[in-house]
Amino acid sequence: MTGGKLRTVVCGSTFGQFYLAALHMLPEQFEVAGLLARGSERSQQCAKHYGIKLYTEARQLPNDIDLACVVLRSGVLGGKGTELSLNFLEQGIHVIQEQPVHHKDMMTCFSAAHRNNAVFRTGDLYVHLPAVRRFIVCAKALLERQEALYIDAAFASQVSYPMMHILLEALPSIRIWKTGAVSRDGGPFHVLTGRLGQIPAILRVHNEVDPDDPDNYLHLLHRIAIGCEGGSLSLADTHGPVLWQPRLHIPENLNTLSELAGANIEYMLENSIATLGPSSSSNYRDILTQQWPQAIARDLSSMREMIRESSGQVMRAQQELLCSRQWQEMTAALGYPVLRPGCSHQPLPVSILEEAAGKIQDDNGSYNAADYCGASELSTCTEYADSELAGISSDDVILFVRKLEAAVFSSMVYTFQLQGILTNREREYSLTEILSVSNTAPRHQYLIRRWLALLTERGWLQHRGDNYYGADVVSKQMLGQRWQAAREIWDSRLGPPLTMDYLIRNVEQLPQLLSGQQQPTLLLFPEGKIDYASACYRDVMARYLNKTLAEAVIRIGLAKKPAVDAVKDELLHIVEIGAGTGATTDEVVRRLKTSAENGKTEYLFTDVSNYFLTAASKRFKDCPWMRFQIVDIDKDFIQQGLKAESVDIIIAAGVLDNSFDIDKTVNGLMRILKPGGWMLITEPVHDLPETLISQAFMMTHQVESGERIKSIFMSVRQWQDVFRKADVAEVLTFPGEEHPLAPLGQKLFAARKNRRKLAQALVDDLPQVVEGEV
Repeated sequence: MTGGKLRTVVCGSTFGQFYLAALHMLPEQFEVAGLLARGSERSQQCAKHYGIKLYTEARQLPNDIDLACVVLRSGVLGGKGTELSLNFLEQGIHVIQEQPVHHKDMMTCFSAAHRNNAVFRTGDLYVHLPAVRRFIVCAKALLERQEALYIDAAFASQVSYPMMHILLEALPSIRIWKTGAVSRDGGPFHVLTGRLGQIPAILRVHNEVDPDDPDNYLHLLHRIAIGCEGGSLSLADTHGPVLWQPRLHIPENLNTLSELAGANIEYMLENSIATLGPSSSSNYRDILTQQWPQAIARDLSSMREMIRESSGQVMRAQQELLCSRQWQEMTAALGYPVLRPGCSHQPLPVSILEEAAGKIQDDNGSYNAADYCGASELSTCTEYADSELAGISSDDVILFVRKLEAAVFSSMVYTFQLQGILTNREREYSLTEILSVSNTAPRHQYLIRRWLALLTERGWLQHRGDNYYGADVVSKQMLGQRWQAAREIWDSRLGPPLTMDYLIRNVEQLPQLLSGQQQPTLLLFPEGKIDYASACYRDVMARYLNKTLAEAVIRIGLAKKPAVDAVKDELLHIVEIGAGTGATTDEVVRRLKTSAENGKTEYLFTDVSNYFLTAASKRFKDCPWMRFQIVDIDKDFIQQGLKAESVDIIIAAGVLDNSFDIDKTVNGLMRILKPGGWMLITEPVHDLPETLISQAFMMTHQVESGERIKSIFMSVRQWQDVFRKADVAEVLTFPGEEHPLAPLGQKLFAARKNRRKLAQALVDDLPQVVEGEV
C-alpha cells in the first residue's frame, strides 16, 4: 500500500471493465497496477483507455500488488476465477471475487485468506445500486414494525445469487430455505414456492439461456414485493423505483360515498401507490456507464475499509457462506436452465406505447387539471444545452475545481493567519479563540464553523474536539499564484474574467467581511452596477442550466392542453421567483420570442428588490406579455397577490436555498402552481468553497437539523425530501453525476405537481343514498 492507496490489479476485461471504471472514480483510494487478461482486442482497448499495463500471465504481475479484483467465472460456472483467487491469497494478496462463488470454494478461499493474513470477499454490485439500497433500508423499517406475510419475487437465473444477497440484506433472516413445489410447465418462467426463513415465498425465475449469448438473454433482473398487514413494499426493478402500496381497506362505519368523501381518515388519504425516492428512471446507457461503476466503487471502498480496519471479516464471511448455501439450494431445486438458442433482441420504442396511452382520457385531468408534458418529454432537454460543452472536457473541469479549491482554502488560512490565528502548526487554537481574535460578527460565526469543518475535511487543518491546528503558512505570493492557476483555466473558457475579479475582491476584504465592517452587497454591486453579479450567473454551468431550463419551458408550453371543463385559457402562465439580474430570464425570454408560444405567454418577473424590477422592465420593454412585481419568498405568496392554482410554470434560479424555511416556501409555491404544472429550480447541491468566501455572507442562516448545519447548501437527497413532503408527483435532476460539468456542483430540478383528486367532484354529482333504500 503506497500513501494509503491499494495497488490493485483487475483480472478479466469483459465485466472487469466495470471494475476499471469504478477504480478510476477512486484515485485517492486505489492505484491500478494493471489488467490481467488474455490479450484480446477488448483487453488492449481497456488498458489503453485507462493508461495501464496489460498482463497476459499472472507470473508477469509486479510483486507489490495489494488487491486483486478477480472478475472471471468461478469454478461453479466452469471458469478459473476461484483458482486464480487462491493463487493470489496464498501470496498474501487481498481478493474480491465477482459472484457467484460456490460455498465450498468460498470456504477454501476464506481459509487461505486466514492463513496468509489476507482478506477475501465476493463482489456484488447489485446490493449497492441506489434503488436496491433504498429498498433494503425501507424493508428494514417496515419489518421493524410489521411482520412479513409473504415474499413475491421474480428474477432471471443469471442474477439469482444477487437476488439471494438482496433478500439477505433486507430480511431479518433467510435461514432456512425450504422448498415447496416447483413448476416447470410451459413459458419462460419456472415457479418455485417455499419458505425463506419463516416467510412464505413464491419465486418466479426466468430460467432460460441463449447458449450463443448466455449473459444477455434476460426478461428481467430483479423484482421483489414484501407484503405485510399494512400493504406491500416493492422493488419494481433492480434500478427502481421503490414503491409502497397500502392495502385497500374500506372503513366499516361508512355507508355512502358522500360519507367517504367527507371522512378525514388518515390512511384513506394516502396515495394508493407512493414512490419512495426518485420517481424518474435512468436510461440503460447511463445505468451501465454510471450507476454500475458507482455501485462497484461503493463495494470496493467497503473492501478497502475492511482491509484497513481488519475487523468484521468473520461476520461477513458467515453471511457470504449463508448466502451461497441458500443460493445453491435454490438453484438445485430449479434445475438447469432451458436452452433457447438464436434469441433476438427486438427493441420497442416507448413512443409507441405513449401514443397509445395518450388516446385514453385521464379522468383526473379532464375534470380538474390541464394536461402537460411528462417526465419522458423533459428528460432530453439537456440536448439543447450540449453546445455549451464545446472544447470543455471533464478533466478540464476537475482540474479547475482542484485549483479553485486550493485558492479558496489558501484564502481562508491566509485570512486567519493575517490576524495571528493558525500561525503555529503545533499550537491548538480553540473555536472560541478563533471567533474572538478574528472579530467575527455573530451573524457570520456559522460561516467560520463551516470554513473550519471544510478545511479539516480536506486536510488543510487537523482538530481535536473544538481545537484546530496543523496549518501550513500561506504567504501573499503563494495566494496570488494559486488564484492565477485557477484563472488560467477559468477565464474565457469556463466563465467571464469578472467572476474571478469578484472573488479576489472578496478575498482582499475577508477580515472586514467577517467583522461586518464591509457590506458584501457593495462588493457584488459596486457603485450600484450589476457587472459582477451578471458575470456570476453567466458561466458555463449557469449557461448550461439556463438553456436546459428554457428548453423545458418550451416543451411544457407546447404540450399544454387546457382542462376540458375549464374556462378557455390558452396562455402559458409563468412566474419567475427571485429573478434578480435576469440571467435565467434572458435565455427563457429569448426562446419564447422565437417559439410558437410567442404571444401566448404571460410572464411575471418577481424579486424582493425594486432595483432589479426597474432594470428588468427597461431591458424587456419589447415584451408586452411580461409583468413585474415585488415578491418575498419568505412571505405568503397568495397574500402578496399571486392566485392559487393559477401558474403553469414556476422558475426559481438560485434563490430557494436562501429562504428561511425551504419546506414552507416550496409548499407555498405549490399552492399557486396548477395541478400537473411544473416547478423548475436551479441550485448548488453541495458547498461551493468559492461561495463561502463571497455570496454566503449575504445568505440567510437557517437554524435547521444538524445535517443541514454541516452544509450551507442542500444536497440532492435533501431536495428530494423537500419535494416528497410537498407531495410532488415526479422529479427530474440535471445533469447526471457523470456529466463533465457535474464537479461544479449545481443542478436543475424539474418537479411536477400532483393532480387534484377526482373523488369530491364525482361525489358532488351523486344522489344521496339512504341506507336500506334501493
